Amino acid sequence: MAMVWSPSWARSLVEGGPSQRGPAGPLGLVVRVHRGFRPVPWRARTWLDGVAAVLALAVCLALDEWWPAPMVAAVAVVLVSGYGLLRPAPGLRSVRVHEGGLALVGADGGEQLLPWERIEATEYSPGGRRGEPERGRIWPAGADEPLVLAQLHGLEGLFREVDERLSPGLRAALHEALRTEGSVRFARGRLTVTAGGLVHRPPHPPGTTETYRWAEVHSARASGLGELEIRTCSAGLPLTLPVLNARAAAEFLEGIRSRSARICP
Repeated sequence: MAMVWSPSWARSLVEGGPSQRGPAGPLGLVVRVHRGFRPVPWRARTWLDGVAAVLALAVCLALDEWWPAPMVAAVAVVLVSGYGLLRPAPGLRSVRVHEGGLALVGADGGEQLLPWERIEATEYSPGGRRGEPERGRIWPAGADEPLVLAQLHGLEGLFREVDERLSPGLRAALHEALRTEGSVRFARGRLTVTAGGLVHRPPHPPGTTETYRWAEVHSARASGLGELEIRTCSAGLPLTLPVLNARAAAEFLEGIRSRSARICP
């Protein structure tokens, strides 16, 4: 019977783990703080940029020199950024990273504590070229829906740190699942990991199921937060799959692959 890699089954591993406590509270000392912000609307940014351009031109005409223009432009950029920082964020006020977990501070000052052992999985989505904002999701143990984090300074760094904290325990859970269940499935069954190798099923029916022995697997890595990339000796393009906690999954695959002899030329 295959074990499906999902946030729910990881709960058996993370529940009951030791919780670090320190003098700063139930989660220990504060490591860093990620503060919320409210983006400056494009209309306001355009207006401020126009004012800066007019001001730069006026200064240059008054001095009969063009060298102040870059300085005025730099000051304008700093002021626009500072304006965005000073505006109150509509969602989370901040997220504190403690030694023992995360503290989510709401706009009303209320806090939600998430010890590391209560976080089952995370997913990060970078901002898109069409203006889509970056956001991340955290699955607490026992929750029906994930917590959505957005408009936080250093959001990508926050999720990388959480990923690093969770990876050792999740990787151990994957090895245990493979040992007891015989296989682990990722990406809704598109990728099945067994002791003998990998089975890849393309998402569309016309695709042909591909089987790779471990000796044919060249590498596995997390090409992005939430994306697993596998390279094989025979396939020209890498296999890319959306996987929660991709770093733990990649390290799990690399651990098995490293114990197999490679036959790649």
